[in-house]
Parts: sequence; C-alpha cells; structure tokens
Amino acid sequence: MPSPTRTPSGLAYETTDIVAPWHHGRRPIVFHHGIGTDRHVWSDWLPSVVTRHKVVRFDTRGYGQSAVPPESHAWTLDGALADLMEIVDRAGEGGTVHLVGESFGGTAALLAAIRHPERVASVTVANTAFRGATIADVPGWRAAFAKQGVQAWSRDMMPKRFHPDALGDAERRWYQSVQDRSPAHVTVGLGELLAATDLGPELSRIKAPLLILMPDRSPFVTARMGVDLLEAVPHADLAMVPHARHGLPFSHGPECGARLAAHLDALEMR
Repeated sequence: MPSPTRTPSGLAYETTDIVAPWHHGRRPIVFHHGIGTDRHVWSDWLPSVVTRHKVVRFDTRGYGQSAVPPESHAWTLDGALADLMEIVDRAGEGGTVHLVGESFGGTAALLAAIRHPERVASVTVANTAFRGATIADVPGWRAAFAKQGVQAWSRDMMPKRFHPDALGDAERRWYQSVQDRSPAHVTVGLGELLAATDLGPELSRIKAPLLILMPDRSPFVTARMGVDLLEAVPHADLAMVPHARHGLPFSHGPECGARLAAHLDALEMR
C-alpha cells in the first residue's frame, strides 16, 4: 500500500493517476469520506473511473493517517471547507474538479459548491444530509462514548450501516476495525457539527450538476431528504439504491462507481 502524501496542515491524501491517453483532459475527482472511516472506503468505486480521471482520496482530519486535532479543537464548517479546498488545490492545480462525498463528506462537498462554484465541476453525494437536525442518534453520541467507549459505539453502528448480508466477512472486519480506531472526540465533534448544520437556505446557489445517491433504509438520512435535495438544487439527479443502509458507499461500491462513471461521462462529453 503506497504511503500517502501530506499537506502542510496534516491531511493525508493519495493520488492515483493512470488515465488512459484517450481520456487526457478530463477533470480530476476528489473523494471525501464521512465520520468513522478512512479514504479506503472508496476502493470499489475506483475501477469504474480511474482510467478516465485522476483520483485523489484523502483522510478526513482526525481519521486514517491525517493529523488528529487536540480534544479542545473547535469543529466548524469553515474548517471542514478549508480542509476540502486544500485537497482540491492539489488535485485540480487551479482548475475545476469533480467532488464526491459520503455522509459528512457529502455535506462538505455541497458547501464547497455553494462557496467556491468556480472550482467545482460537479458534485456527487451518497447518504448525505444537508439539514442535520433530522439525524437521529447523533445527539446521544457524547454520552454513549463517555459511558461505553468507542468500540461499543462501533458495534452499535454496524447494523445501522449494513444489512446482515451486505458484506463479506473480510469487508465487515475491516470496516469495524477502522471504526474501532475512531478518536472519540473527533467523531463526537463532527457528529455534533453535522447535527447543527442547515444548508437548506443556500442550496439554490449550487450551479454545478449534482448526482444524489441515497440508500432506501438509512437510519440517519431519510429517502425524503434525498427528494428534498433533488427539489432544491438545479441540475440534480437522484438515484435511490435498494437494500442499502448508511454504509451505502462501501456495501454498494461497484454499483456506485458505475453510476458515477456514467454521470461524469455525460458531463465531460458536453
């Protein structure tokens, strides 16, 4: 496994650039994962896009091989946006990029499209909330971590992310092991930030094409929120994925990657 590159602020990122010569000129893709996982959650998406686009995946601050802030760190949307744009600068070299985000990473991608439209060619989000107050469970995370610890939280999260038949044994062990290593203050801090977020009033400012991938049975982000996002953003498309919970990007990686590839092919050929 290659060692990641690090930004000056401590974000670990990995670039894959094996674009076929006949696809040169297509814009790169930046992948931004959500709470409790790391950049490898996107692995099964890559075969569908990696010969068409340069791909940059990074570990959200506090996870994977990125720097872990102190417990006193103030988690803000401005800070999350700055982290994402630091990676965009390295991926896009001043040009536009396609953003792909899951859960909190999708929320950050929507914010980037609102605040930096000149840098965003398109946005694809999976199991993403734009209005955090509707997300169940998150307000209780702080007490749960304090009482039971990270691994108990991780065990509780697995059935909320995946149906029993969604993963093979190796994939399930890997995902839970990553969750088990989640720093409690990072997970609680980002969860509470997401729960306090409402991008609703700003969604109409998004001009980039948007692809929405929604699980039909996430306990955190309802199918109705996907429809609300579709109705609020110009140039949006919605794909509802059956038999999926909040771990959609991992349990349905090949399918999601194929949908992303088709979406970007249509955009790049315009």
